Amino acid sequence: MNNKRLTYLDLAKGIGIILVVLGHLEYISENVRGFISAFHMPLFFVVSGILMALKDETSSDLKVILSKKARGLLIPYMWFSLIYIPIDIMNIIIHHIDMNTFIFNIISSVIFSGVGVLWFLPALFIAEVNAFLLIKKLKKSYIVIIVSAVLSILLYLFVSLFIPMTEPVMANIPVYIVSGIARVIFRGLIASIFVVAGYYSYTWLLGKKESFSIMQLIAGIIMMIITVLLFGINGCVDYHYLILKNYALYFPLAIIASLGVVLICKNIYPLSLIEFFGKNSLIIMATHVQCYILYIAIKLSELVSGILGQGSIALALFILSIMIMVFLIESIIILVINRFFPFVIGKRKK
Repeated sequence: MNNKRLTYLDLAKGIGIILVVLGHLEYISENVRGFISAFHMPLFFVVSGILMALKDETSSDLKVILSKKARGLLIPYMWFSLIYIPIDIMNIIIHHIDMNTFIFNIISSVIFSGVGVLWFLPALFIAEVNAFLLIKKLKKSYIVIIVSAVLSILLYLFVSLFIPMTEPVMANIPVYIVSGIARVIFRGLIASIFVVAGYYSYTWLLGKKESFSIMQLIAGIIMMIITVLLFGINGCVDYHYLILKNYALYFPLAIIASLGVVLICKNIYPLSLIEFFGKNSLIIMATHVQCYILYIAIKLSELVSGILGQGSIALALFILSIMIMVFLIESIIILVINRFFPFVIGKRKK
């Protein structure tokens, strides 16, 4: 596995995490939010599938895969869930949240539903394990694809019935627990479809030509143009809350857009800073909202917003200022965790 092959995937994840942070800003337009939500979470799942194929993980034993994925995903989930507890206690003291919210956050952590963006880690764990089993056990690619397509239809039926039924009674703790566990499973199974798509995209497309390809670059640009033209039909979606609307549009468009980003990243000049954020996207994902990095960045940017004036250009500069602040602070956090607390993200101290 050469470095070039990993570099473009880090770049794709870097773009993904930038979109995640941008998507959490209230200042962006609904059109921008709709475009981002169409593919920014599936992009990470597709990249995971590409890595699964690139590393030939399906030749490994299930126990090895379970151990590896648990160390890389569930251990960080555990540590960040624990880190969130004192932050929640502080929020109780300053009356930002009440005791009821705190209790439900604890329950969410225990049942692996996750507080805030931590839902992503159990979802990716389930997705990778399920995709691994599908590909390894079914063997034939067309059978895996057919099973994945049937799975998407079944999930659509289950989710469309389940959410309206449980939403009105989510304040009831037993219902919240059952509903939360079900959502964890649904998120993971839906994500496994994207992992499978990533796996076969590498086998059939990306792995065929490792060097620069103008045709792949053009294909990636066309895929993004298609996304721009069609995302508005489905509007804003929310993977966390399983509000995906039209599955027949959501799945194909998310896969097309994700592959478009990967193909473009594979065939452009390396961008080291974005690759750095991609390599450490897990840390950024887990800290930028719940650890108040985004809030701090907004407050710092507000200090200079007065000199920017009014209008769309001023708003764009304000948003750019927030994004720069977030990633400057995150860079420090990344360096500290990697240097002193690597166990938080499931790594050993070098």
